[in-house]
Amino acid sequence: MIRIVSIIFTLLFTLQTSAQILVIPDVHGRSFWKDAVAKNTDIPIIFLGDYLDTYAHEKISQEEALANFKEIIAFKQANKDRVTLLIGNHEIHYIDTFYKFGRKDTIRAEEIHKLILDNLSLFSIASHAEINGKAILFTHAGLVAPWWKKHFPNTPIDAKSISDALNEKMKSMENLGAFIDNAIMDVTKLRGGDAEAGSCLWADLDEHNDHSDYFHGIYQVFGHTQQKKKAVIKKSFADLDCRKAFLITSKGKIREIKE
Repeated sequence: MIRIVSIIFTLLFTLQTSAQILVIPDVHGRSFWKDAVAKNTDIPIIFLGDYLDTYAHEKISQEEALANFKEIIAFKQANKDRVTLLIGNHEIHYIDTFYKFGRKDTIRAEEIHKLILDNLSLFSIASHAEINGKAILFTHAGLVAPWWKKHFPNTPIDAKSISDALNEKMKSMENLGAFIDNAIMDVTKLRGGDAEAGSCLWADLDEHNDHSDYFHGIYQVFGHTQQKKKAVIKKSFADLDCRKAFLITSKGKIREIKE
């Protein structure tokens, strides 16, 4: 009996510590996610947001980007328990049409607005995981201390509590709309605004270099600040926005997926 319990415990422990996560940073109409998904079946997948608003020099049309976004939504619908879709700042001006940022698809904006609102329950602001004893928090642009202290002063500083608090704002369009106006649209001068600190959808990479120690014990994974060639992977956070997919291994290491 003792040996059977021991074997069961060993199997459970192995399953828990062998978890891997596929991370898809900012898409912006690109299709690199498809190959990564095809190569990494049956593991959790987290998209870090920014599905639309293409870059002209990449020669991806806005129409192609919308078709790609619809494929991502369909992929989530077919794999609800395995796929997490985070929202990025480039979803905000389609959710709340008052706003208009760079590269917004004004021709298809109404269609995109309806598409997102019809599928709002499929999206999250944050996600969290624990791999090999490492607590990991996923958002589009990462959390910085001044913004978190301002808007969530009484929330415990652990990955689950933070994720739950942020996702609570997604429970209704009314709550989300107010959160966008009062908190999400906090943008610093680094991104053309005047706020003291950027939100979890707008914080610039340079802000994390100043406040990374505040969330002690939490490793942050985000995108948003695009890198020319390779990801920025540091002791307390990783900015993966470099047009490539990444695997967080069972040891908690971040590894680029080669094409």
